[in-house]
Amino acid sequence: MDFNREQHVDLRVQKTREAIKNTFREMICEMPAEKITVKELTDRARIHRKTFYLHYATIEALYQDMMSEIADGYYREMEKLKPPYSFKDMNRIFFTYYAKQGKFVERLICEPSYRPFCNQLHAATLQHNLDRYNPYADFSPEKQSMIHTFLVVSSLELYRQWIADGKKLPLEEVIELTGKLLDEGISGIIRKGA
Repeated sequence: MDFNREQHVDLRVQKTREAIKNTFREMICEMPAEKITVKELTDRARIHRKTFYLHYATIEALYQDMMSEIADGYYREMEKLKPPYSFKDMNRIFFTYYAKQGKFVERLICEPSYRPFCNQLHAATLQHNLDRYNPYADFSPEKQSMIHTFLVVSSLELYRQWIADGKKLPLEEVIELTGKLLDEGISGIIRKGA
């Protein structure tokens, strides 16, 4: 195969993959997860179902690919932090990064039907953070597991609540409040005053 033909094929593959992803983003913004099917997606993207399966084995594989892209962006932001860093620092990156992502990511995080995918992504991103720097490495594995679960659930639910409340609190105020909660717990908030 000559170089021009190979480049044309790669461009076509790229365009098809982008059409699939763009259509998928639109669908996520419009409907719950259970309504998204390969048939609906391929009809909207104006591609044949076989073409979809050349790129993704399942719709779940497409979810995974999209989640990986989101996670990679988050990882790049986290790489800017040099250990040791606090939960407040991690929380700032989390809220700042996800607040910039727009409706597609907001729906993935907040819409109940997408939560299993989102929870997997968030658990993986926190594990990525711990692999770089684990401030509670001296604790037993069981205690580390409990702390990790607390951080995953708490940060996601705090973000979801901010969205559910219509983002009425300014981002900086939310980051400060949630950072204190994660870093100091409720008693730290009550003792020092919000």
